[in-house]
Amino acid sequence: MDKKPVLVLGIGNLLFRDDGVGLHVVERLKTMSLPSNVEIIEGGIAAFDIVYMIENRKKVIVIDAIKAEGEPGMIYRFTGDDFIEKRKNALKSPAEAEFADYYNTTCIMGTAPEELIVIGIEPFDTGDKDGKLKIELSPVLQSKLPDIIEMVLKEIRI
Repeated sequence: MDKKPVLVLGIGNLLFRDDGVGLHVVERLKTMSLPSNVEIIEGGIAAFDIVYMIENRKKVIVIDAIKAEGEPGMIYRFTGDDFIEKRKNALKSPAEAEFADYYNTTCIMGTAPEELIVIGIEPFDTGDKDGKLKIELSPVLQSKLPDIIEMVLKEIRI
């Protein structure tokens, strides 16, 4: 299977409400008319398959919930090196740690994407507030979807 040069990858877990924000974003992107060089993938919690998904791409744009001690709904933009550095100090989710490890694996193998952009969104509710699993986004993150999608579209156009 031929890979397209630009990948938009949503990661996270829908069962933990705002942790699934990346998956909600890529679902919306799939309904839009995008350039033919762009591939959209729901990575979910795909584990080591992510290495294959991201390797040898020109540009990878990852969307994920990231706890970085900001206000809920805050949107962050990291480049590859910046993401790895911030992860060492502040990022606090297993998915973030795993993605950073998969990205590092591609670096070691010499197959890293030429450019990595991580768009992280500070979650409001990841199911730990009341112990109930919910697949819908919190109203805070739901209201941020248009902004996140616009950021992704700008990254695609660059």
